[in-house]
Amino acid sequence: MEGRVFLLYAETQVHAGTGFEIGVVDLPIQRERTTKFPIIHGIKGALRAYFRSLIKEDKIDEKKIEEIFGSEPKSDKGTVPGSLSFSEARILLFPVRNPDRLFVWVTCPLVLIKFAKSVGDNDVVKELEEANIDYGKAVSFYGSGEVFLEEVKLEPFVGELPRTRELISKISNCAPVDYLKKKMESDVVVVNDVLFSEIVQAMTEVVPRVRINREKKTVEEGGLWYEEYLPQDTVMYFVVRKTYYGNKEDSGKDSLMEVFENEVNGELINIGGKETVGKGMMWVHAWR
Repeated sequence: MEGRVFLLYAETQVHAGTGFEIGVVDLPIQRERTTKFPIIHGIKGALRAYFRSLIKEDKIDEKKIEEIFGSEPKSDKGTVPGSLSFSEARILLFPVRNPDRLFVWVTCPLVLIKFAKSVGDNDVVKELEEANIDYGKAVSFYGSGEVFLEEVKLEPFVGELPRTRELISKISNCAPVDYLKKKMESDVVVVNDVLFSEIVQAMTEVVPRVRINREKKTVEEGGLWYEEYLPQDTVMYFVVRKTYYGNKEDSGKDSLMEVFENEVNGELINIGGKETVGKGMMWVHAWR
């Protein structure tokens, strides 16, 4: 089944939440159940909303949107399936503070192997399957010494990952400016899968929010809560594939993938919640 990969680069913090939970964080982000890696399930809805905003600019019409995404869930005309299917958005590179480089992007073999399979890079898959990065060690593409991730010190991994470095260089094309692209080409650290899971759980941003009583100028009862965010400069990706309906040879559906790519590639769109406070802005980059 034909599929294309799209990268997402976070311009601002991103909150794709699960709703209220009892715990230290009232509004946590979505995560995979098994790995606890961050994930965004509602990517299709965010993309549909972006396409609907293009109607006002006469860039697309309702009919084309329905062909791509399917009919609205509450449509009274009966439901029509979409020609394209959308995966969840998965984590690829996670930014962490570093005393030498200001910040670096962290990832792990499991994440990179899944991404490499999505883009058909079997050489990277083989290289990472043969590498054995122990807990407490790291592969750094900017140097061969110790690596610091916030206050965590990691010993250097003995060995090189040339194919993986080439893949990272291609991933860096998703950065919105050349300065960040050049930084990403070198400032990436690969750690053990278990350690990466711990990092993406412990090093997200947790922000207190306050609701003020305008008359009393005080915090309303129950008006203090904590929200979790993926930090800006996070990199994620999702896969778009043609469905059975998209492979039918009618209505020009074979060009809908190109229509979708042309409208989102290089654009800044909103994904997740808290849009009115400037969150969830992500650049889209088509993998080529």
